[in-house]
Amino acid sequence: MNYNKIELKKLEEEIEGLPIITAKKYISGKKLSKKVELALEDLEQNHNNSWAVEMYNRNKDNLDNIALYYRGNKINYGKLFEESYKYAKALKQMGYNKDNEVPICISNIPEFVYIMLGASFIGAKINVVGDWFDHEYLKSILNKTNSKYIFVSSDNYEYMKDVIDESNIEKIVMFSLTDSLMKDKDGNKINPYLDLELDKSKFINNINELKKNGLKEIFNNIEFLNLADKYDGKVIEKLSLDDAFAITYTSGTTDPGCPKGCIHSNRSYITLSRFKEQDVSGMPSMRNMTVLAHIPTYTHMELSCAISDTLYEKCTLALEPFYDKDFFLHSLLINKPNFVPASTGFWGKLCKELNYNEKYQSINLPFLMIPTVTGEGCSKGEEKFFNYTSRKHKFGTEKLPFPLAPVTFSIGGGTTESSGIFVTLFKSLQEKRLKYVLNKEGLGLTPHKFVDLEVLNEKGEYCKIGEPGLLVANSPCNMLSYTDESLNKKIEVTDAYGKKWLNLGTYSYKSDNYGRVKMKGRLDSNIYTADEIKIPYYLIEDIIGKDTKNIMSTTLIKTTDDNYICHIELQPEKKSSYENIIDGIMQRLKNNIPEEILKVLYIKVRESFYLAPSGKRDSGSLVDEGLTTDCISCKEYLKLNDNIKKRILNK
Repeated sequence: MNYNKIELKKLEEEIEGLPIITAKKYISGKKLSKKVELALEDLEQNHNNSWAVEMYNRNKDNLDNIALYYRGNKINYGKLFEESYKYAKALKQMGYNKDNEVPICISNIPEFVYIMLGASFIGAKINVVGDWFDHEYLKSILNKTNSKYIFVSSDNYEYMKDVIDESNIEKIVMFSLTDSLMKDKDGNKINPYLDLELDKSKFINNINELKKNGLKEIFNNIEFLNLADKYDGKVIEKLSLDDAFAITYTSGTTDPGCPKGCIHSNRSYITLSRFKEQDVSGMPSMRNMTVLAHIPTYTHMELSCAISDTLYEKCTLALEPFYDKDFFLHSLLINKPNFVPASTGFWGKLCKELNYNEKYQSINLPFLMIPTVTGEGCSKGEEKFFNYTSRKHKFGTEKLPFPLAPVTFSIGGGTTESSGIFVTLFKSLQEKRLKYVLNKEGLGLTPHKFVDLEVLNEKGEYCKIGEPGLLVANSPCNMLSYTDESLNKKIEVTDAYGKKWLNLGTYSYKSDNYGRVKMKGRLDSNIYTADEIKIPYYLIEDIIGKDTKNIMSTTLIKTTDDNYICHIELQPEKKSSYENIIDGIMQRLKNNIPEEILKVLYIKVRESFYLAPSGKRDSGSLVDEGLTTDCISCKEYLKLNDNIKKRILNK
């Protein structure tokens, strides 16, 4: 035990003395099973709290177990809540109250979890931004919070210093990556993994130096916590499930640098965590798992599926401040997580390193039980390569001996607006029905049992199985609204039968009668023929990517001069020659795509894709790259004889 029992006693007394507030009952538009109805009713009746109070109540008998793991430092739940209570007091002393916004730009370090809990305890909304946001856009966000302070980690400050200086923010509370390092026997803070670090200088506390050079007053962690000692009033606010909790941001790939802000309630986070539990999900328990938190903290995915779910399930959260695909393998070796959500770009880089970099070929990852692809779609080719790597490098064999370990990549799905509406675990294990094995087709994503979901055609009617349309949903995890009021006009769609839905803006189709769907890209990503025949991008991508033995992934973009380029990443261990692969692609396109589209369509083979700051594939960079000399024109290629084709390909 290394936490203050007296401090936690005060916290518990405040929680027990909170008044009762009635929440609005969530009413689903579909018939729910009795088990699901009871679970939702239980949330209304017995868990109508702020997120932080719910996390405390879940863990008040779990205080000695490890909540956070940070570079060898093991922080138990008792210490987690003690620190968070201090953060709540310091925030109150600063003048923050219920419904105030707290602007934050902190990496995945313990201090971020403390302030997330602390702000929730007092009923303030956290507004978590990214340091890479567009300069004017970020300044506008900070000014609209009406906050005197911003809370940053020193590694992010250098990228946003000018924005803060120009904003209405008056003072800065700054945390260092060294604040929560473990101590040696002499009391010195140490990092036992310094030889593996991406940037060793980040583990030197330079806040005093930044104080001297900054235009605005900077408080360090100690000075911030000293404010807690001065506060002697009520700390914990009674909130309902319906109160706003967090403002997070989308990936920013649609409007580069200006991701949309989404406001989520306590209900969103608490419901999602509750429905990960075995009794209502039917999925394996998360108990005793270590989960990696490395996705940027401004994302709803990180706050919900990494931080909230982990603390709710009394598990251990391994905090990783470096979000870099080149560091990903080192992060896994440092943190040894059992459950890891990451983008295809991160997993692709990792799998190539393990298979083809001599330095890493002998490394196995026996602790990695649930590798999960999140944030974007995963192609059949990628899934094949990832699962090949998981078997070869013995993922998950700590639980079952090799070759019995049942580890396959899980495929997550959902949007920031609708939270995690899909079950994320073990997609591959759902495909073992004979029909799908023979057709080599997956079942798609399975919605959580509390989610009402449909696919609408252009008339607002419900699509048949296999018919693509607009994905819409109703769920207690839907966001409350966008922060930009002008966007809220398009947030809702009414179907042909008068029912209102959250518009998810993505092409999807139902894959069976049980509600499973396949998400196929943005609704406005289409090519039109002269007679207005619509060809979705995903259709061309699927035709090209059908050869999963040779093609790992595809992305189609439109250039600024109205050409179209399908960028292709080949399987590292392709089964055919380069010439035969390209020839196969061209023949499939010729047989399935109108000739007038082939006239403006190009193919480009590349080693890898650019990644956006969110870790998702960066289509914007592909657009900027434009038409290059190594792009192969479908129109020209299909006219040529074999000898000329070979010369073009060799070129």
